[in-house]
Amino acid sequence: MKRINFIFATFFLITLAVSCKKNNDAVPVIPTISTTQSSALTSISATSGGTITSDGGSPITAKGVCWSTSQNPTISDSKTTNGTGTGAFTSSITGLIPSTTYYVRAYATNSIGTAYGNQITITTSDPKVYIAGYEEISSPTIYSFAKLWTNGQLTNLSSAPNYAEAFSVFASGNDVYVAGYESSGSINIGKIWKNGVATNITNTSRDGMLSSVFVSGSDVYTTGYEANGNYDVAKLWKNGVATTLLGGTNSDAYGYSIAVSGTDVYVVIQEAQSVNDVVKIWKNGTVTTLSNANTDAYAYSIAISGSDVYVVGSERVANTYVPKIWKNGQGTFLTSGANNGEAFSVFVNGSDVYVAGTESIGSTEYARLWKNGVMSTLSAGSNNAAAQSVSVLGTDVYVAGYEYGTTNRPIAVYWKNGSKTQLTNGTNYAGAYSIFVK
Repeated sequence: MKRINFIFATFFLITLAVSCKKNNDAVPVIPTISTTQSSALTSISATSGGTITSDGGSPITAKGVCWSTSQNPTISDSKTTNGTGTGAFTSSITGLIPSTTYYVRAYATNSIGTAYGNQITITTSDPKVYIAGYEEISSPTIYSFAKLWTNGQLTNLSSAPNYAEAFSVFASGNDVYVAGYESSGSINIGKIWKNGVATNITNTSRDGMLSSVFVSGSDVYTTGYEANGNYDVAKLWKNGVATTLLGGTNSDAYGYSIAVSGTDVYVVIQEAQSVNDVVKIWKNGTVTTLSNANTDAYAYSIAISGSDVYVVGSERVANTYVPKIWKNGQGTFLTSGANNGEAFSVFVNGSDVYVAGTESIGSTEYARLWKNGVMSTLSAGSNNAAAQSVSVLGTDVYVAGYEYGTTNRPIAVYWKNGSKTQLTNGTNYAGAYSIFVK
């Protein structure tokens, strides 16, 4: 009897151990995840994410969101990678195309496989196209309006009968900043218009002008010049506080373009020396010469991409001004040098570098666009034209400038992927100096 009880007890313990082992060794499954509704939606980006409530019994090795223009996207489509582990996470969706519907799902991967959250739908907004320029009125007196066009809708920034021009535009969040000048009697005053409201930046008792504006976070940077009574002085203003960059002692100097990358501030400066004009770059207080000091050179635009610094303008070769781009101080001519030309604007989009400018052939000035050094012509026929600013959003390339019409007056225009839109009707002299798309 004792032997029977012993055998029964042993069998019971073995059965219990096996049962416990089975319960502790549950078979892993794919994770459980949900998709976060989108926010911060723009024409080219959005924010989403997900929440992983269970890893399925196996550690999460990858998570993020995936998206496509087709339903039920997978990790074979475009995706983010947002680390490992469970819980909530946020994903930045970038590289989208304006005015397009996308399907988005969060995903989580463990050793068993990939699980997907619920599908959400986002539709990117139409792009906002901001263009700054001018239009001259000749009757009853001659004056010029500084102008801002937003998706073709006009805002006059200045008041008659003052002469004014808008040279640069930058949009940040819901705010739009325009840099230029407006005359007050015989004095030109450099101004910033924020959402149409003007603020005087340069000294109101001496000539001044602003040529470029750049916004970084809550800081507003602008550059231009201010006269000191003897010379014109290149200056930088940060939130209205001036820093002298160059000139004022025995030469004129002008700040033409500004860019900010992290804590680094770059300004392209034109210095009119006794013999030649020379291009220089100011970076955080240090000035370096970019062009050959033995010949005339001009520069109008700067762009920063990672550690690369791009500047465009022109340099004189013999008696010809040849469009030129400098990358990290190394210059490359954009044409053969047979004709006069200028490079007015540079924009970097990923690995592509776009330059807008002009080239004169015979008596005709052509609007040119270079992409990675390959030139295309924007203007048609024998009308004089100029490409003065370029901006890229997604796969779309926008260029602002002017083209003469049948009235033999320049018309403010912009080109989108080579297709032209008129901003003015040709009754008055007009032009578009700057374009910003978001």
